[in-house]
Amino acid sequence: MSEPPIALLDDAHGTVRERLAAAWQLHIDRIQEVVAAKWPDDIERIFAEAMSAQAVESHTAARRELSEKLNQSVRRLRHFDSNSQWGNALVETTQGFCDRAALFTIESGALHLEAARNLTSGMAMENVPLGSAPAFANAIESKGTVVAMRTKGEMSDPIASLLGEANGRKFHLFPVVMRERVGAILYADAEDRPVESGALELLATVAGAVLESRSAISNQSNLVNIADSGNKPKVSSWFSLSREEQELHLKAQRFARVHVAGIRLHKSDKVKEGRTRHALYASLKTEIDSARDVFQRDFLPISPTMVDYLHLELLRTLANENADLLGPDYPGPMV
Repeated sequence: MSEPPIALLDDAHGTVRERLAAAWQLHIDRIQEVVAAKWPDDIERIFAEAMSAQAVESHTAARRELSEKLNQSVRRLRHFDSNSQWGNALVETTQGFCDRAALFTIESGALHLEAARNLTSGMAMENVPLGSAPAFANAIESKGTVVAMRTKGEMSDPIASLLGEANGRKFHLFPVVMRERVGAILYADAEDRPVESGALELLATVAGAVLESRSAISNQSNLVNIADSGNKPKVSSWFSLSREEQELHLKAQRFARVHVAGIRLHKSDKVKEGRTRHALYASLKTEIDSARDVFQRDFLPISPTMVDYLHLELLRTLANENADLLGPDYPGPMV
């Protein structure tokens, strides 16, 4: 007896969602790689292409000033030594793009004020449940920029008390997205000039890439603990690594994400079969072994603190955090 049409449609929709998610991950990784490696060279070209010949001629000085400002902001966001420094760096990089800025992190379904710039009322505020702050909840749900009126109804009573209501004026929210999750929200407003939303969106994207990198290296438990094995030294924190070590870890993470996303996109039928049979490794042995060989050759020997990011990505993306789905034949982490 053939499967019911609804079941077949659900199955087809699931396959399409799987492939779209994998394609999106590959796209995001390419963007992050450009941001991390080619920003200084590409930013001028991006602005040049966006403007007409006449605008380029008349706004050359302003464009170069903006380019350099964004370049400096990205450098600051990529290099930090603590969580608080990261938050303060992000709000400080908004200087020139808005009058006031604040960074809210998400903690157990509530908004926590992490850092702020140019506030006259100080930083004293209790955590605010997301349910009482509709604009912020919308930004988290949509993962996109939200523009709303500066009213209690949109901001919540505590946030309105901190930032002030203003009839007829708006505020902007820029989600800081890490993987597919919003880790923080950047608030911005201005009094007598427009908020430079394009620049702030770009800064939020860069901040999300930085936050993701910091979290990816850390999150075998909750925050930055790098696993040790055998004689490998234990590193207690991402911040304990040198800049060179951090770059090596970021490169290894990108390799793992791109290869696993490629498997998810191009071998979706095998992924589905492997999940169903709790035998992902058996279904994808050729692809997984090939990626393991490269990771073992190109990444594990170059750093004594290296983490098996390929294993973590296989577990997260293909096995949905369920190690049993990898199957009994899976050889396990390489470190």
